[in-house]
Amino acid sequence: MSGREIPPSVQQQVLRLQQLQQSLAVLLSEKQRIEAELAEIGAALEELNKLEDGASVYKAVGPVLVMSTKEKVVSELNERKELADTRLKVLERQEARAKAQIESLQKEVQKMLGGPETA
Repeated sequence: MSGREIPPSVQQQVLRLQQLQQSLAVLLSEKQRIEAELAEIGAALEELNKLEDGASVYKAVGPVLVMSTKEKVVSELNERKELADTRLKVLERQEARAKAQIESLQKEVQKMLGGPETA
């Protein structure tokens, strides 16, 4: 814009856009953390499946290793995996919604600033 100030309504929309982008960054970070957790659980389950049934295994509980059975640890890992899968699906839906809102708001701001029309 040639020396003109940006109208307050446009400034508000730009601020909202920045907030949405920050929220999306947080969502993506959380999604990445959940995906890493799922990969770790998958690797642990793969290793446990190599053991014979009834085998004793150790699991970390805080800074201590505690003896448990293979079946119990597999059950606990499967529960964690199910919860992580559910959380990942929720995050993916939130991500898609945030991206759609950002795209819509970007078009609105461009239109308010007299940018190129996309029809």
